[in-house]
Amino acid sequence: MNTIKKNLEIRIYPAIAEKNDKGEKLANISKIESNIGIYRFIYNKELEFINYFRNLLLQYGYEDHVIVNDTSCSIILNMLRQEYPFLEKAESSSRQQSQRNLILAFKRYDDSSLKSNYPVLKTKKNQKDTFRIMNNNDNLRIQKDKYGYDKIKLPKLGLVKFKTSKEYRELLRKGSNPDDPTVEIKHITIKKVNNEYYAVFNITELYIPQEIIGPRQQIGIDIGCSKLASLSNGQEIPNLDLTTEANKIIQYQQKMSHTQPGSIRHNEAQRLYNLWMKKLVNKRNDYYNKVTAYIVKNSSFIAVQNENIIAWKHNKYLSRKLQLNAPRIFMDKLEYKCLWNDVEFIKVPRNFPSTQICSECGERNDNMSGLRNLGIRDWECPHCKTHHNRDINAAKNILNKGLEIVGTTVQ
Repeated sequence: MNTIKKNLEIRIYPAIAEKNDKGEKLANISKIESNIGIYRFIYNKELEFINYFRNLLLQYGYEDHVIVNDTSCSIILNMLRQEYPFLEKAESSSRQQSQRNLILAFKRYDDSSLKSNYPVLKTKKNQKDTFRIMNNNDNLRIQKDKYGYDKIKLPKLGLVKFKTSKEYRELLRKGSNPDDPTVEIKHITIKKVNNEYYAVFNITELYIPQEIIGPRQQIGIDIGCSKLASLSNGQEIPNLDLTTEANKIIQYQQKMSHTQPGSIRHNEAQRLYNLWMKKLVNKRNDYYNKVTAYIVKNSSFIAVQNENIIAWKHNKYLSRKLQLNAPRIFMDKLEYKCLWNDVEFIKVPRNFPSTQICSECGERNDNMSGLRNLGIRDWECPHCKTHHNRDINAAKNILNKGLEIVGTTVQ
């Protein structure tokens, strides 16, 4: 039994009125938009104050070294609350979460290994419209309204209607019950995407891995472009056909570029663009969930090469397929499902020459190196004369390297 973390994304429908006919307080659109704006306002004001103080230090000849932590940001937030009384409309934990995000942005900037840029101001146009509320003393829960329907209770905002699957609804009911230790609601993120509102619940759950009857395999996986993945047991997983969705997205992108922003035609093209983009993402996620679940259920050990996907995108011949198929999402899903099911997951270093080594004799073939040889899909080892499929051979080498890292051998 493992304690796992999950994010449950569900659709919510904020009301227009402030109260229903029974007098219950509702989380309406105005309140949610106000909290989104306050979340962005606090982030920007604190960043402006920090930038002003840094410039002041430089102006008087001091070092440009400002420590951004909870103490300094809390002082700025208290000053802002005194100057701007409308900040009290927001839920207290959402105000604090805004400054935590700013502190995290500075930590990432100060960490040289992450290569993050300096934090910038959030704008309405280019930023995600979100805010987060923490669950304190079970003030965030699912409860029935006076009509007997399940609603999400948001502290200080009120009740909000939602729709989700039976599985998610049951998990949220368990998390709302203080006597049930199997599920716990940590926080909720409210976000607005394409004029639709969503709630993302972060929960912890006691998860029991599914028992598998039969032997499990040790698997090496080679991530590719022409195929999604090749396994060391000889299986190949093809890329999902997303041609229809991709063509529709391009079509409506072109229509948007040829119409005036804000016009009826532009808004309609944008609506259809968002619709097809959502279809593409949902179709891809469904496919990846099914494939990764199958691999993990039938494996006891999985090794994957930690490929530099970002560098691949600079290749104009590969970037199109990479954007559509998103192999990094596939790797992330594989990793967290291994964690859930107690399957050992190893990342082989990206500089390991998996395609150049013969999986039979272990000799290296330098003729397979370089971008110019990407078109060679089959080759014969000059030492032991074994014929190899490029991707299957790479998957076998990745498995051997992964087992070498953990100090075991192929079973």
